Amino acid sequence: MKIATSRPVLTVLGAVLCYVLAGLTMAAAQSADNTYNDEMLKLSPEQQAAKLAVHLGLWCIGTHPFFMGMTKEGPAKGYAYWSVECAGGQSYMVQIAPDGRGAAVDCKTLKANGEGRQCYKAF
Repeated sequence: MKIATSRPVLTVLGAVLCYVLAGLTMAAAQSADNTYNDEMLKLSPEQQAAKLAVHLGLWCIGTHPFFMGMTKEGPAKGYAYWSVECAGGQSYMVQIAPDGRGAAVDCKTLKANGEGRQCYKAF
């Protein structure tokens, strides 16, 4: 099933990609800067995958969650980054703000434009 991408979704994806490309310092440690992420880390992998899938804005049964890291400084301080795969094989990087809002970019786009960053790789 192919899903059409709307202009607002592309804008959000562009914003997420800009944060990733900015070269911000990342760390894969838990932080009080993002209590939503702290709670995510306490969940089972199945629960993590389900919550991450909600942030995609499209139909997805999430599988294989992976915590990539968190920004420690700069304008995106406290933002957490996760990878998740949807049943069927499409994978995404999900950016989660400290307030729990999320945005996503597909892993193929991230790999092509992420200046060495890619899904399922810790920062």
